[in-house]
Amino acid sequence: MRTKCTLLIVCLMLLAPCMTFAAEKPIIYTVKEGDTLWDISRRFIKDPYYWPNLWSHNPDISNPHLIYPGQKLRITDGRIEVIPTTEEEAAPVVAELPPMEPMPEPVALDMVSTLGGARGFLGAADLESAGALLDTVDNRILISTGEKVFLEMKDLESLRPGDVFQLVEVGDKVLHPVDRSIVGYLVDDLGTVEVIETTQSVAVAIVTDAKKEIFRGARVRPYVEVPNKVARKYSEQVLLGYIVTAAEGKLALGQYDVIHIDIGAEDGLEVGHQLEIYRTRELTKAARQDAAEDTVLPDVELGQAIVLDVQQNTAAAVILSIGNLPLYRGDRVATVLP
Repeated sequence: MRTKCTLLIVCLMLLAPCMTFAAEKPIIYTVKEGDTLWDISRRFIKDPYYWPNLWSHNPDISNPHLIYPGQKLRITDGRIEVIPTTEEEAAPVVAELPPMEPMPEPVALDMVSTLGGARGFLGAADLESAGALLDTVDNRILISTGEKVFLEMKDLESLRPGDVFQLVEVGDKVLHPVDRSIVGYLVDDLGTVEVIETTQSVAVAIVTDAKKEIFRGARVRPYVEVPNKVARKYSEQVLLGYIVTAAEGKLALGQYDVIHIDIGAEDGLEVGHQLEIYRTRELTKAARQDAAEDTVLPDVELGQAIVLDVQQNTAAAVILSIGNLPLYRGDRVATVLP
């Protein structure tokens, strides 16, 4: 019994090359007048859309619109190959190509200059998640470019070599103009650091740019490079907020000043969203006696802005245009719908 099995296996091994050869034996097809790449692909490959692949893999077809009577095609196991021939052997036949769907018209983006941007504000929620510069390799007080530092980070496991962070010095707290809650803090940009490795408890980094004096205790937040321009876009919903502060703590605001508002990523705000700036119009003292209690006057339109940077619950925007009135903390903002 064992001898019969062995003989059967040997016979199958001897027949296998013949079976493979038979399965892979190519079909040689000669192109006839009226043939198209579309029809040939549909006939032999059962896929009329195979012809672009046929063209791209056969440099002998110099023009996908032309094939020639007399050209020979090798069809093997679902693949078509062109056997090279010279163009002088026959006149070309124009191939019929499948209809192509029209390309969509390019959309022109309305780009707005960011005027350098600003990141002089840190929301209260973002400060809670920020890291800190813990120490350096020696006892010097000031830290400068090129020095190795150690960072205490909230999410140490997610850091990778090459990650860049911004160093900031936290300044005055900013209170909401309506409910007087702490919205965030003004911050001063100190420079940047780049992570080179992480240990069990700290991130090791190199100071790549020291714009000002850097001390231990400087706060660390993700570095976001503000582009030169952002694409203006509409919001899908109306988001309402307040101007809570401005760059450098300015009081009266004008065109091209950077403002900070109390709506952010959690609310659905995005970079590029347009903002209308307005102020609620109050009845004059002389009109209050005669006006109904539910009388509402149209808002005072103050100007427009565009969002440059979005944090968790706050955002920065640059004022693009203003009317004839100055802007102040406490003025309202609203996203613009299409």
